[in-house]
Amino acid sequence: MAKSSFYKNRFFLSVAPQRGIELNFKHLLRLPPHSQAETSAKISLQAQHRQAAVIDSIDDSAEYLEVFGSNVVPYARSWSSPADLSTAAFPMLAALEKSFAGSDSARGGSSSLTTSLGRGMAPRISVPSQPVGSRTSAGGGARFASKAPGVTSGKDNAPMRGDSYVFFGLGQREQETYQRCPGDSPDQLAALIRASYKQVMGNPHLMEFERAISAESKFIDGYLSTREFVRAIGLSAEYKRRFFETNAPYRFIELNFKHFLGRAPKSQAEISQHTKILAEGGYDAEIASYVDCEEYQSTFGEDTVPFARILSENGRSQVAFNRHLKLAEGFAASDTVQTSSSLVTSVATGTVPGGWSSTTTRINRTGTQSGAPDPTKKRFRIVVGAQAARGRQRTAGNTYLVSGKDMSSQMKYIHARGGKIVSITEVM
Repeated sequence: MAKSSFYKNRFFLSVAPQRGIELNFKHLLRLPPHSQAETSAKISLQAQHRQAAVIDSIDDSAEYLEVFGSNVVPYARSWSSPADLSTAAFPMLAALEKSFAGSDSARGGSSSLTTSLGRGMAPRISVPSQPVGSRTSAGGGARFASKAPGVTSGKDNAPMRGDSYVFFGLGQREQETYQRCPGDSPDQLAALIRASYKQVMGNPHLMEFERAISAESKFIDGYLSTREFVRAIGLSAEYKRRFFETNAPYRFIELNFKHFLGRAPKSQAEISQHTKILAEGGYDAEIASYVDCEEYQSTFGEDTVPFARILSENGRSQVAFNRHLKLAEGFAASDTVQTSSSLVTSVATGTVPGGWSSTTTRINRTGTQSGAPDPTKKRFRIVVGAQAARGRQRTAGNTYLVSGKDMSSQMKYIHARGGKIVSITEVM
Protein backbone atom coordinates (compact mmCIF):
# COMPACT_ATOMS: atom_id res chain seq x y z
CA MET A 1 0.00 0.00 0.00
CA ALA A 2 2.80 2.43 0.83
CA LYS A 3 4.32 1.85 -2.61
CA SER A 4 1.04 2.46 -4.43
CA SER A 5 0.58 5.46 -6.71
CA PHE A 6 -2.19 6.66 -4.39
CA TYR A 7 0.16 6.82 -1.39
CA LYS A 8 2.93 8.32 -3.51
CA ASN A 9 0.70 11.13 -4.77
CA ARG A 10 -0.65 11.98 -1.32
CA PHE A 11 2.38 11.64 0.91
CA PHE A 12 5.41 12.14 -1.33
CA LEU A 13 4.55 14.32 -4.31
CA SER A 14 2.12 16.75 -2.65
CA VAL A 15 4.06 17.46 0.57
CA ALA A 16 7.49 18.73 1.57
CA PRO A 17 10.20 16.02 1.97
CA GLN A 18 10.37 16.52 5.75
CA ARG A 19 6.59 16.15 6.02
CA GLY A 20 6.61 13.04 3.84
CA ILE A 21 9.27 11.32 5.96
CA GLU A 22 7.57 12.06 9.27
CA LEU A 23 4.32 10.66 7.86
CA ASN A 24 6.17 7.53 6.66
CA PHE A 25 7.34 6.99 10.24
CA LYS A 26 3.85 7.59 11.56
CA HIS A 27 2.14 5.22 9.11
CA LEU A 28 4.66 2.35 9.08
CA LEU A 29 6.36 2.45 12.49
CA ARG A 30 3.51 4.29 14.23
CA LEU A 31 5.78 6.76 15.98
CA PRO A 32 7.55 10.01 15.07
CA PRO A 33 11.21 10.19 13.95
CA HIS A 34 13.69 9.95 16.84
CA SER A 35 15.84 12.86 15.66
CA GLN A 36 16.56 15.27 12.84
CA ALA A 37 19.53 13.10 11.85
CA GLU A 38 17.18 10.15 11.25
CA THR A 39 14.89 12.32 9.14
CA SER A 40 17.81 13.75 7.14
CA ALA A 41 19.09 10.23 6.40
CA LYS A 42 15.71 9.23 4.95
CA ILE A 43 15.51 12.43 2.88
CA SER A 44 18.97 11.68 1.47
CA LEU A 45 17.91 8.10 0.71
CA GLN A 46 14.82 9.38 -1.11
CA ALA A 47 16.88 11.82 -3.18
CA GLN A 48 19.30 9.10 -4.28
CA HIS A 49 17.07 6.04 -4.67
CA ARG A 50 13.48 7.38 -4.94
CA GLN A 51 10.49 6.80 -2.67
CA ALA A 52 10.39 3.00 -2.82
CA ALA A 53 13.78 2.78 -1.12
CA VAL A 54 12.48 4.82 1.82
CA ILE A 55 9.50 2.50 2.23
CA ASP A 56 11.74 -0.60 2.07
CA SER A 57 14.17 0.84 4.61
CA ILE A 58 11.34 1.25 7.12
CA ASP A 59 9.30 -1.85 6.32
CA ASP A 60 12.36 -4.16 6.31
CA SER A 61 13.99 -2.60 9.36
CA ALA A 62 14.84 -4.62 12.45
CA GLU A 63 12.59 -2.32 14.50
CA TYR A 64 9.53 -3.10 12.34
CA LEU A 65 10.16 -6.86 12.42
CA GLU A 66 10.79 -6.88 16.16
CA VAL A 67 7.68 -4.88 17.06
CA PHE A 68 5.13 -5.95 14.44
CA GLY A 69 6.59 -9.02 12.76
CA SER A 70 4.93 -10.27 9.57
CA ASN A 71 1.30 -10.52 10.66
CA VAL A 72 0.53 -7.52 12.90
CA VAL A 73 -0.89 -4.28 11.52
CA PRO A 74 1.20 -1.31 12.80
CA TYR A 75 -0.38 0.45 15.78
CA ALA A 76 0.43 3.63 17.69
CA ARG A 77 3.19 2.87 20.22
CA SER A 78 4.07 6.22 21.77
CA TRP A 79 0.90 6.62 23.86
CA SER A 80 2.04 4.08 26.45
CA SER A 81 5.62 5.50 26.67
CA PRO A 82 7.59 2.22 26.25
CA ALA A 83 10.98 1.99 27.93
CA ASP A 84 13.01 2.25 24.72
CA LEU A 85 11.42 5.56 23.61
CA SER A 86 12.12 9.05 24.90
CA THR A 87 9.33 10.94 26.64
CA ALA A 88 9.35 13.43 23.74
CA ALA A 89 7.88 10.72 21.50
CA PHE A 90 4.47 11.17 23.12
CA PRO A 91 3.96 14.89 22.32
CA MET A 92 5.56 14.43 18.89
CA LEU A 93 3.07 11.73 17.96
CA ALA A 94 0.31 13.93 19.35
CA ALA A 95 1.51 16.70 17.02
CA LEU A 96 1.21 14.29 14.09
CA GLU A 97 -2.16 12.85 15.12
CA LYS A 98 -3.86 16.21 15.86
CA SER A 99 -7.37 14.83 16.44
CA PHE A 100 -9.58 11.78 15.99
CA ALA A 101 -11.43 13.16 12.98
CA GLY A 102 -8.30 14.47 11.27
CA SER A 103 -6.82 13.32 7.98
CA ASP A 104 -3.11 13.34 7.19
CA SER A 105 -3.88 14.62 3.70
CA ALA A 106 -5.74 17.64 5.11
CA ARG A 107 -2.94 18.89 7.35
CA GLY A 108 -1.06 20.64 4.57
CA GLY A 109 2.33 19.95 3.03
CA SER A 110 4.58 21.51 5.66
CA SER A 111 6.27 19.58 8.46
CA SER A 112 4.77 19.42 11.94
CA LEU A 113 8.04 18.54 13.68
CA THR A 114 10.81 20.58 12.00
CA THR A 115 11.29 22.98 14.92
CA SER A 116 11.00 20.26 17.56
CA LEU A 117 13.50 17.93 15.90
CA GLY A 118 15.90 20.74 15.03
CA ARG A 119 16.02 22.05 18.61
CA GLY A 120 15.60 18.70 20.32
CA MET A 121 12.51 19.99 22.14
CA ALA A 122 9.13 18.38 22.65
CA PRO A 123 6.33 20.26 20.84
CA ARG A 124 3.42 21.80 22.68
CA ILE A 125 0.35 19.59 22.59
CA SER A 126 -2.66 21.36 21.09
CA VAL A 127 -6.03 20.47 22.57
CA PRO A 128 -8.44 19.66 19.67
CA SER A 129 -11.50 20.75 21.69
CA GLN A 130 -10.28 24.35 22.05
CA PRO A 131 -11.93 27.00 19.88
CA VAL A 132 -9.88 28.16 16.92
CA GLY A 133 -7.42 30.86 17.96
CA SER A 134 -7.94 30.42 21.72
CA ARG A 135 -5.10 30.33 24.24
CA THR A 136 -4.50 28.35 27.37
CA SER A 137 -4.72 29.99 30.77
CA ALA A 138 -1.82 31.90 32.32
CA GLY A 139 -1.09 28.99 34.64
CA GLY A 140 -0.09 26.86 31.68
CA GLY A 141 -2.83 24.27 32.11
CA ALA A 142 -4.88 23.36 29.07
CA ARG A 143 -8.49 24.45 29.49
CA PHE A 144 -10.91 22.16 27.69
CA ALA A 145 -13.79 23.99 26.06
CA SER A 146 -16.19 23.17 23.29
CA LYS A 147 -16.35 25.33 20.20
CA ALA A 148 -18.96 28.02 20.04
CA PRO A 149 -21.95 26.98 17.92
CA GLY A 150 -21.33 27.51 14.23
CA VAL A 151 -17.64 28.47 14.65
CA THR A 152 -15.13 26.37 12.73
CA SER A 153 -11.92 26.90 10.86
CA GLY A 154 -13.12 24.70 8.03
CA LYS A 155 -9.98 22.57 8.37
CA ASP A 156 -10.77 20.43 11.40
CA ASN A 157 -12.85 17.84 9.55
CA ALA A 158 -11.54 18.35 6.02
CA PRO A 159 -11.46 14.87 4.46
CA MET A 160 -9.14 15.58 1.55
CA ARG A 161 -5.70 16.95 0.82
CA GLY A 162 -4.73 20.26 2.34
CA ASP A 163 -4.59 22.98 -0.27
CA SER A 164 -6.35 26.32 -0.36
CA TYR A 165 -9.58 24.72 -1.55
CA VAL A 166 -10.03 23.11 1.87
CA PHE A 167 -10.93 26.56 3.21
CA PHE A 168 -13.71 26.79 0.61
CA GLY A 169 -15.21 23.45 1.66
CA LEU A 170 -14.19 21.74 -1.60
CA GLY A 171 -11.23 19.69 -0.39
CA GLN A 172 -9.18 19.92 -3.55
CA ARG A 173 -8.87 21.75 -6.83
CA GLU A 174 -9.35 18.78 -9.15
CA GLN A 175 -12.42 16.83 -8.13
CA GLU A 176 -12.43 13.04 -8.19
CA THR A 177 -14.32 11.57 -11.14
CA TYR A 178 -16.17 8.27 -11.44
CA GLN A 179 -16.55 6.59 -14.82
CA ARG A 180 -18.08 3.27 -15.72
CA CYS A 181 -15.82 0.94 -17.67
CA PRO A 182 -16.35 -2.54 -19.15
CA GLY A 183 -15.68 -5.27 -16.61
CA ASP A 184 -16.26 -3.15 -13.51
CA SER A 185 -16.43 -5.24 -10.33
CA PRO A 186 -19.45 -5.17 -7.99
CA ASP A 187 -17.50 -2.94 -5.60
CA GLN A 188 -16.70 -0.50 -8.41
CA LEU A 189 -20.34 -0.41 -9.48
CA ALA A 190 -21.38 0.22 -5.87
CA ALA A 191 -18.91 3.13 -5.73
CA LEU A 192 -20.42 4.56 -8.93
CA ILE A 193 -23.90 4.33 -7.43
CA ARG A 194 -22.78 6.06 -4.22
CA ALA A 195 -21.07 8.82 -6.21
CA SER A 196 -24.20 9.33 -8.32
CA TYR A 197 -26.43 9.70 -5.27
CA LYS A 198 -23.96 12.04 -3.56
CA GLN A 199 -23.75 14.34 -6.59
CA VAL A 200 -27.35 14.32 -7.79
CA MET A 201 -29.01 14.21 -4.37
CA GLY A 202 -26.76 16.91 -2.91
CA ASN A 203 -24.69 14.97 -0.36
CA PRO A 204 -27.59 13.21 1.41
CA HIS A 205 -27.95 10.36 3.85
CA LEU A 206 -30.53 8.17 2.11
CA MET A 207 -32.65 5.51 3.74
CA GLU A 208 -33.30 2.28 1.85
CA PHE A 209 -36.84 3.27 0.83
CA GLU A 210 -35.54 6.57 -0.57
CA ARG A 211 -33.23 4.94 -3.11
CA ALA A 212 -34.10 4.24 -6.74
CA ILE A 213 -33.76 0.46 -6.34
CA SER A 214 -35.17 -0.47 -9.75
CA ALA A 215 -32.85 1.94 -11.54
CA GLU A 216 -29.89 0.63 -9.51
CA SER A 217 -30.63 -2.93 -10.63
CA LYS A 218 -30.86 -1.92 -14.28
CA PHE A 219 -27.63 0.04 -13.97
CA ILE A 220 -25.78 -2.91 -12.41
CA ASP A 221 -27.10 -5.27 -15.11
CA GLY A 222 -25.99 -2.89 -17.86
CA TYR A 223 -29.43 -1.84 -19.08
CA LEU A 224 -28.81 1.78 -18.06
CA SER A 225 -25.76 3.90 -18.80
CA THR A 226 -24.43 6.24 -16.13
CA ARG A 227 -26.22 9.15 -17.81
CA GLU A 228 -29.52 7.29 -17.81
CA PHE A 229 -29.03 6.30 -14.18
CA VAL A 230 -28.46 9.96 -13.32
CA ARG A 231 -31.66 10.77 -15.20
CA ALA A 232 -33.55 8.11 -13.24
CA ILE A 233 -32.40 9.63 -9.94
CA GLY A 234 -33.48 13.08 -11.12
CA LEU A 235 -36.92 11.77 -12.11
CA SER A 236 -37.36 9.79 -8.89
CA ALA A 237 -40.04 10.66 -6.37
CA GLU A 238 -37.34 11.32 -3.76
CA TYR A 239 -35.53 13.94 -5.85
CA LYS A 240 -38.84 15.60 -6.64
CA ARG A 241 -39.80 15.59 -2.97
CA ARG A 242 -36.47 17.00 -1.77
CA PHE A 243 -35.85 19.72 -4.32
CA PHE A 244 -39.05 20.50 -6.24
CA GLU A 245 -41.91 20.26 -3.76
CA THR A 246 -40.16 22.00 -0.86
CA ASN A 247 -38.10 24.69 -2.63
CA ALA A 248 -38.78 27.91 -4.44
CA PRO A 249 -38.60 27.43 -8.27
CA TYR A 250 -35.48 29.59 -8.47
CA ARG A 251 -33.72 27.45 -5.86
CA PHE A 252 -34.84 24.25 -7.61
CA ILE A 253 -33.32 25.40 -10.90
CA GLU A 254 -29.98 26.51 -9.44
CA LEU A 255 -29.67 23.15 -7.66
CA ASN A 256 -30.39 21.35 -10.93
CA PHE A 257 -27.44 23.17 -12.48
CA LYS A 258 -25.26 22.10 -9.58
CA HIS A 259 -26.42 18.47 -9.53
CA PHE A 260 -26.54 17.68 -13.26
CA LEU A 261 -24.03 20.06 -14.86
CA GLY A 262 -21.66 20.55 -11.93
CA ARG A 263 -21.76 24.35 -12.07
CA ALA A 264 -23.80 27.38 -11.08
CA PRO A 265 -26.12 29.23 -13.50
CA LYS A 266 -24.31 31.65 -15.80
CA SER A 267 -26.91 34.36 -16.17
CA GLN A 268 -30.46 35.48 -15.54
CA ALA A 269 -31.31 34.51 -19.12
CA GLU A 270 -30.30 30.91 -18.40
CA ILE A 271 -32.47 30.87 -15.27
CA SER A 272 -35.40 32.35 -17.18
CA GLN A 273 -35.05 29.74 -19.92
CA HIS A 274 -35.35 26.88 -17.45
CA THR A 275 -38.18 28.59 -15.60
CA LYS A 276 -40.07 28.62 -18.89
CA ILE A 277 -39.27 24.94 -19.52
CA LEU A 278 -40.53 24.04 -16.06
CA ALA A 279 -43.74 26.05 -16.48
CA GLU A 280 -44.57 24.87 -20.00
CA GLY A 281 -43.04 21.39 -20.21
CA GLY A 282 -43.32 20.26 -16.62
CA TYR A 283 -40.98 18.56 -14.20
CA ASP A 284 -39.76 15.77 -16.51
CA ALA A 285 -38.90 18.23 -19.27
CA GLU A 286 -36.86 20.34 -16.85
CA ILE A 287 -34.74 17.35 -15.79
CA ALA A 288 -34.30 16.21 -19.39
CA SER A 289 -33.13 19.68 -20.44
CA TYR A 290 -29.96 19.15 -18.40
CA VAL A 291 -29.26 15.46 -19.00
CA ASP A 292 -29.91 15.66 -22.76
CA CYS A 293 -28.12 18.95 -23.44
CA GLU A 294 -24.93 19.22 -25.48
CA GLU A 295 -22.98 20.56 -22.49
CA TYR A 296 -23.72 17.43 -20.45
CA GLN A 297 -22.75 15.14 -23.33
CA SER A 298 -19.49 16.93 -24.10
CA THR A 299 -18.47 17.19 -20.44
CA PHE A 300 -19.57 13.87 -18.92
CA GLY A 301 -20.70 11.69 -21.82
CA GLU A 302 -22.58 8.45 -21.21
CA ASP A 303 -20.31 6.91 -18.59
CA THR A 304 -19.07 9.63 -16.20
CA VAL A 305 -20.89 10.69 -13.04
CA PRO A 306 -21.34 14.51 -12.97
CA PHE A 307 -18.86 16.28 -10.70
CA ALA A 308 -18.18 19.78 -9.42
CA ARG A 309 -16.44 21.68 -12.22
CA ILE A 310 -14.21 23.89 -10.08
CA LEU A 311 -11.42 24.48 -12.59
CA SER A 312 -11.77 27.57 -14.76
CA GLU A 313 -12.86 26.72 -18.30
CA ASN A 314 -12.72 28.61 -21.56
CA GLY A 315 -15.86 30.66 -22.04
CA ARG A 316 -16.80 30.75 -18.35
CA SER A 317 -16.53 33.98 -16.38
CA GLN A 318 -14.59 34.22 -13.12
CA VAL A 319 -17.77 34.93 -11.18
CA ALA A 320 -18.92 31.38 -11.98
CA PHE A 321 -16.22 30.13 -9.61
CA ASN A 322 -17.52 32.29 -6.76
CA ARG A 323 -21.10 31.23 -7.41
CA HIS A 324 -20.16 27.58 -7.30
CA LEU A 325 -18.48 28.09 -3.94
CA LYS A 326 -21.66 29.73 -2.70
CA LEU A 327 -23.63 26.62 -3.71
CA ALA A 328 -21.01 24.18 -2.37
CA GLU A 329 -21.59 25.18 1.29
CA GLY A 330 -19.02 22.75 2.76
CA PHE A 331 -18.16 19.10 3.39
CA ALA A 332 -21.01 18.30 5.77
CA ALA A 333 -23.60 20.39 3.97
CA SER A 334 -26.79 19.06 2.46
CA ASP A 335 -28.69 20.77 -0.33
CA THR A 336 -31.95 20.20 1.56
CA VAL A 337 -30.93 22.58 4.37
CA GLN A 338 -31.80 25.76 2.50
CA THR A 339 -35.01 26.30 0.55
CA SER A 340 -34.49 29.84 -0.74
CA SER A 341 -32.17 30.82 -3.58
CA SER A 342 -28.49 31.47 -2.90
CA LEU A 343 -27.78 33.26 -6.16
CA VAL A 344 -30.87 35.29 -7.07
CA THR A 345 -29.18 38.65 -6.47
CA SER A 346 -25.82 37.61 -7.90
CA VAL A 347 -27.27 36.28 -11.15
CA ALA A 348 -29.71 39.14 -11.58
CA THR A 349 -27.06 41.84 -11.09
CA GLY A 350 -24.04 39.98 -12.48
CA THR A 351 -22.10 40.45 -9.24
CA VAL A 352 -20.14 38.18 -6.93
CA PRO A 353 -22.40 36.56 -4.28
CA GLY A 354 -21.80 37.27 -0.62
CA GLY A 355 -20.60 34.69 1.90
CA TRP A 356 -18.72 32.50 -0.57
CA SER A 357 -15.14 32.91 0.70
CA SER A 358 -15.32 31.03 4.01
CA THR A 359 -17.22 28.01 5.25
CA THR A 360 -17.41 29.70 8.66
CA THR A 361 -20.09 32.16 7.61
CA ARG A 362 -22.23 29.92 5.44
CA ILE A 363 -25.81 29.42 6.38
CA ASN A 364 -25.57 25.72 7.14
CA ARG A 365 -22.71 26.32 9.61
CA THR A 366 -24.19 29.19 11.58
CA GLY A 367 -27.37 27.44 12.58
CA THR A 368 -30.11 25.12 11.44
CA GLN A 369 -33.20 26.05 9.52
CA SER A 370 -35.89 24.00 11.15
CA GLY A 371 -38.87 25.80 9.72
CA ALA A 372 -40.26 27.43 12.87
CA PRO A 373 -39.71 27.19 16.63
CA ASP A 374 -43.42 26.66 17.21
CA PRO A 375 -44.32 22.99 16.40
CA THR A 376 -47.80 23.97 15.22
CA LYS A 377 -46.29 26.17 12.51
CA LYS A 378 -43.88 23.55 11.19
CA ARG A 379 -44.65 21.42 8.15
CA PHE A 380 -44.46 17.65 8.06
CA ARG A 381 -44.47 15.04 5.31
CA ILE A 382 -46.48 11.88 6.00
CA VAL A 383 -45.69 8.91 3.77
CA VAL A 384 -48.50 6.34 3.60
CA GLY A 385 -48.04 2.83 2.23
CA ALA A 386 -50.49 1.19 -0.15
CA GLN A 387 -53.61 -0.14 1.57
CA ALA A 388 -54.09 -3.88 1.87
CA ALA A 389 -56.49 -5.74 -0.40
CA ARG A 390 -58.96 -6.21 2.49
CA GLY A 391 -59.00 -2.47 3.26
CA ARG A 392 -62.14 -0.42 2.91
CA GLN A 393 -60.75 1.45 -0.05
CA ARG A 394 -57.72 0.32 -2.02
CA THR A 395 -55.43 3.17 -3.05
CA ALA A 396 -51.79 3.48 -3.98
CA GLY A 397 -49.26 4.87 -1.52
CA ASN A 398 -49.58 8.60 -0.95
CA THR A 399 -47.61 11.49 0.52
CA TYR A 400 -49.31 14.24 2.51
CA LEU A 401 -47.78 17.62 3.34
CA VAL A 402 -49.49 19.03 6.45
CA SER A 403 -48.89 21.66 9.11
CA GLY A 404 -48.26 20.75 12.73
CA LYS A 405 -51.68 21.94 13.86
CA ASP A 406 -53.38 19.64 11.31
CA MET A 407 -51.29 16.59 12.14
CA SER A 408 -53.82 14.84 14.40
CA SER A 409 -56.78 15.24 12.05
CA GLN A 410 -54.73 14.06 9.06
CA MET A 411 -53.56 10.94 10.91
CA LYS A 412 -57.14 10.13 11.93
CA TYR A 413 -58.18 10.47 8.28
CA ILE A 414 -55.42 8.11 7.14
CA HIS A 415 -56.24 5.48 9.77
CA ALA A 416 -59.95 5.71 9.02
CA ARG A 417 -59.22 4.73 5.43
CA GLY A 418 -57.08 1.78 6.52
CA GLY A 419 -53.79 3.39 5.61
CA LYS A 420 -50.44 2.52 7.18
CA ILE A 421 -48.10 5.41 7.97
CA VAL A 422 -44.57 4.60 6.80
CA SER A 423 -42.79 7.73 8.00
CA ILE A 424 -43.30 11.27 9.30
CA THR A 425 -40.53 13.79 8.61
CA GLU A 426 -40.27 17.52 9.12
CA VAL A 427 -39.98 19.60 5.96
CA MET A 428 -36.97 21.88 6.35
